[in-house]
Amino acid sequence: MKKIVGVGASVLDTIIEMDAYPAEDHKAKAERVFVSGGGPVGNALVAIAKLGGNASYLGLLSADSAGKRMKDEFASYGVDASTVKEIEGAIPFTSYIILNRTSGTRTCLFDRGNVPNDPTLPDYSPLEGASILHLDGNCLPIAIEAAKRAKEKGILVSLDAGGLYAGIEELLPYVNILIPSEEFAMGITKKQSAEEAMETLYDKYQPKVLVITQGSKGGIYWENGKAVSYPSFKVNCVDSNGAGDTFHGAFLVRYLDGFSVKECCRFASATSAIKCQRAGVRVALPTKEEVETFLANK
Repeated sequence: MKKIVGVGASVLDTIIEMDAYPAEDHKAKAERVFVSGGGPVGNALVAIAKLGGNASYLGLLSADSAGKRMKDEFASYGVDASTVKEIEGAIPFTSYIILNRTSGTRTCLFDRGNVPNDPTLPDYSPLEGASILHLDGNCLPIAIEAAKRAKEKGILVSLDAGGLYAGIEELLPYVNILIPSEEFAMGITKKQSAEEAMETLYDKYQPKVLVITQGSKGGIYWENGKAVSYPSFKVNCVDSNGAGDTFHGAFLVRYLDGFSVKECCRFASATSAIKCQRAGVRVALPTKEEVETFLANK
């Protein structure tokens, strides 16, 4: 089975569900509170595993209860994190997410912690036999080192470009599958539309695959020298948190199955739509059979 290796944010999320966002300087009762692993790459890898793919996490975690919980959770979903090094004394990446049940939106507060970004520390052996290296722009020095090694081995490099992190331009030349958010694409190119940003990104970096996601509007992909739109699926959104992470994981699974970019976008959009109808991220991710059934009814 073709393997996808991820390098990036692995976060311990505390999700607080409420019927409405709380007012400032006010006490309010939460409807539900639960803790789960999170992060763009971490969630994408779990999505890949739940869709039947082979996923591995490459990186570093804190040597404490939070790090152990994240590592154990990866294993519980079938993501191989056996080579991850746990760093003594490191503070983990954590976040607190307030989920508004009424609107389906979320507000996130985070602390990046101080797990080191030293590219000499990780075990890069998971890259052996991999088909794709998936990145999210976090842990940038490690991501760049992994991308260099991937290029030497002929491994495709995928980037979930959601945020304009300092130094991200150094990573972009290694990327073969570039899927930025509309905000990232327009921000980094200084263009006024997603279509203009897409053309600029393609001309500069020549990725094998280029898709710009536009949230509930769907998005666009580059084909035969022009931007082509793909739609989203309209559903009752309960929780949008992790929808983008889900899209990336699902897209890569479908891509390795040999489907066109258009079909990969459709499959990934459907996977995200199913997730958005359920609270949480990893517990809400569908199986391949669920996605196929969803698509068959559309």
